[in-house]
Amino acid sequence: MVPVIPSKVRKIWEIWDLRVCITTSLLLQAFLLLLAPSRQRSRSNLLSRSVWASYLLADWIAAVAIGLITKSLGNKTDPEGNDDLFALWASFLLMHLGGPDGITSLSLEDNELWIRHLFGLFLQVMSAAYSLYLTLSNNKLWSINILVFIGGNIKFVERTLALRLASLDRFGATTLPDPNPGPDYQEAELVYSTTRSVQVQSSIAEMMVSTVPGGVSNFGSTDPISAIEGPPQKNLDEMKLLEVSYSFFGTFKGLIVGFLLSSKDRESSRSYFLHETATRAFRLVEYELSFMYQVLHTKAVVIHGKLGYFLRFITICSTLLAFLLFLFTQKHGFGKFEIDVTYALFIGAVLLDTISVVKLIFSDWVFMAMKDNQIIRHVPEAILRRKRWSGSVSQKDIISHCLAPKMAPQDLASYVDKHGILKTMEMMLCKLSYWKTVDNHLKHFVFQELKNKSKKAINLRDAIETCSERGEAALLQNSSSYIKLKWSIGEFQYAESLLLWHLATELCYNDQANSSVEEDQKIGGGNIWQLFAQRCCRTCVCQGHKDDDQSSGSDNRNICKVISNYMFYLLVNKPVMLAPVLGNWNIVFRDTCAEANKFFEKHKLSSHGKACKKVLSVKPKVRSRAVKGERSKSVLFDACILAHQLQNEESQWKIMSQVWVEMLSYAAINCRPFIHAQQLSKGGELLTFTWLIMNHLGLGTQFAEQEQQAGTKMVTVI
Repeated sequence: MVPVIPSKVRKIWEIWDLRVCITTSLLLQAFLLLLAPSRQRSRSNLLSRSVWASYLLADWIAAVAIGLITKSLGNKTDPEGNDDLFALWASFLLMHLGGPDGITSLSLEDNELWIRHLFGLFLQVMSAAYSLYLTLSNNKLWSINILVFIGGNIKFVERTLALRLASLDRFGATTLPDPNPGPDYQEAELVYSTTRSVQVQSSIAEMMVSTVPGGVSNFGSTDPISAIEGPPQKNLDEMKLLEVSYSFFGTFKGLIVGFLLSSKDRESSRSYFLHETATRAFRLVEYELSFMYQVLHTKAVVIHGKLGYFLRFITICSTLLAFLLFLFTQKHGFGKFEIDVTYALFIGAVLLDTISVVKLIFSDWVFMAMKDNQIIRHVPEAILRRKRWSGSVSQKDIISHCLAPKMAPQDLASYVDKHGILKTMEMMLCKLSYWKTVDNHLKHFVFQELKNKSKKAINLRDAIETCSERGEAALLQNSSSYIKLKWSIGEFQYAESLLLWHLATELCYNDQANSSVEEDQKIGGGNIWQLFAQRCCRTCVCQGHKDDDQSSGSDNRNICKVISNYMFYLLVNKPVMLAPVLGNWNIVFRDTCAEANKFFEKHKLSSHGKACKKVLSVKPKVRSRAVKGERSKSVLFDACILAHQLQNEESQWKIMSQVWVEMLSYAAINCRPFIHAQQLSKGGELLTFTWLIMNHLGLGTQFAEQEQQAGTKMVTVI
C-alpha cells in the first residue's frame, strides 16, 4: 500500500513541526494583540473571522507544541542536543496560552467554560514542568527557564481568572451589595414592647439599617451626578464624561445579569440624562459599554488593581531578566536556527509586553484610578476621543432581498455566461447588507424622542406602560393620523407591523420626487462601480461627515430610511435580538417575499426603483386578509395601502420617524440583556445603545418599586 504522505515529506515534517508551531504561535500572539481589540469598534466580517480563527488556532497550536516538546524530550529524538531550548520553549508557550490582554474570550459562552480552561491550565503547566524536569540534571538554562516559567504561569492564571470573573454567576456576584442581616431582632422587639407603638420611633429608625428588597441591586456606591461638580453641563470635557460613565457603569452593570435597580438609582440617572444633550448621552453610553466589553472579554478586571499591577511587574521583570541571562549564556552545542527562534521568542515577549504596558497606561481604567491626580487632567483629548464602537448600523431592505436571484452555486457559471460578469457582481452585491454611519442628527432625534417619553413616565408604572408602546403613542400625537393608521399597528403582531411599515417606508422613500440621486437604486439604475462604492466603502465615512441627503433638508426622511433598513436587517440577520417579540414572523416574511417575487416576475422587474414604483402604482381598496383570507400572511399590498395613506399626511415623515423610534425602543427594551451584551464584541448595535439610554432615562423594566424609607411598621402577632 502506497503511503498517503511520502516518507521524505514525513521526515522533514518530523524535524520542523515543532519549529513551525513555535513560530506560528508567536505570530498569532502578535496578531491578536494588535487586532483583537478592534472587534469592539468594527463591523468587518473579515476582521471578525480572522480574530476567530487566530484565537482558536493560537490555543490549539500552543497545546500541540507543548505536546511535541514533551514527546521529543521523552524520546530524546533531537540529534543536535537542543533539549534545554525545547524545555525553555515550553515555558514560552505557557505565556502564549495566557494570551494578550486584549482578548480572553470570543463570546460570553467562552466565559462560562472557565472550569474547562482551568483544567487545561493544570495539564499544560504540568506538561511544561515535566519538560523542565526531564532536562534538569544537566540543563544550563534552568535559571532562565524558571524565570520564563514563572511569567508564563502568571499570564495563564490571569486569563483563567478573567474568564471566571466574567462568567455570569461571578459577574452577578460582584454587583451585589454586602450581606445585610438588618437590626438585631431581640433588641428591636424589646424597644417596641417598651414604647407600645405601632410606628417605630425615630430612635429605632436611626438604629435600623435600611435594607434593599430581595432581588434588588444597590451597587454603585458613588452617586453618578456627584461624580462631577454640580448638575450636567453643556461643555463637559472627555475626562469628566469618562468619570461620569464609570460611575454609571458601577450602578447599571447589574442589568446584564437581570438584577433590579433601586428607585433611587432610577431617579438619579433619569434626572441626569434629562438634562443631557444627545451627543454627550451617546458618548457616555459608549464609554459605559466599553467598560462592559473590557470586563467581559479582556483581562481588565484582573490586571487593573494593586495585585494585578504587581503580578504584571513580576512578569515583565522575570522576562527581561531571563533575556539578559540568555544573552550572556554560553550557547555552544545548540543549533543556530533554534537559537534564532529563542531570540525571536524573547524579543517577541518583550515587545508584546511593552505594547501591553503602553495600552495599560493609556487605558480608561488607569485614568479612573488616577482621576484625582492633576497629571491625568492634562491627558490629550485625542486619546480619550478614540472610537469605542463601530458608530454604524447595518442596512438591508426587502425589495432588494426579493430582487436578488436565488440560485445554487452550480448555477452561478451559467448565470455569468448569460448575463455577464458585471450583472453578476450587481446581483451578488444586492444580496449583501451594508452599513451607514450613525450621524448626529439621528442620535439627536432618537434621544429627544426617548426624553419625551421619560418626561411622561414619572413613576415605574408609567415607565412600564411607556415601554409597551410600539407606534400607537406616536400616532396618537395626531388624532386624525391615529384614526386612519392605527390598523397598521393594532391589528398586527410586532414583526408583522415591522414588515408592513418597512415596506411602506421603502415605497414612500423611493417615490420622493426630489431624490435625484437615490442611494438605493441598486440594480439597473446605476453604475456597478458606484454601487460597489455604496456597498463596500461605508466604513470610510468619518463620524463628523454629513451625508449628501442630510443637506437637502429631508432629515426625517433619512431617519425613517436608516431605522427601517436597520430593523429589517435585525429581523433577517439577527432575529435573536428581536426573538421575544417576533411571533410567527417567518411565515409572514416568507409569504410576503413569495408574493413580491411573483409580482416582480409577472411584470419582468429587475430594478429596485422600478419595482417600488410599480408596487406603488397599484391602488388596492381592500385589505389582503379580506381577499385571501388566512391562506397567505403576506403584507405586500397592505403596505401599499399604508404607503398611500401616509403620502396623504401633511407631516408624513415626522409621523413615520416617530413611529420608527417607538418600534426601535420597543425592540430594544424587550431584547434580553444577555443578547445586548453579546453585541459588544461585534462592533456594537444601535439597539443596545437605545436599550441602555432608555434605562438611564428610567424607561426600563428592571427597576424595583419604591422602597419604604421613613421607618419600619411593626404589627403585633396574636
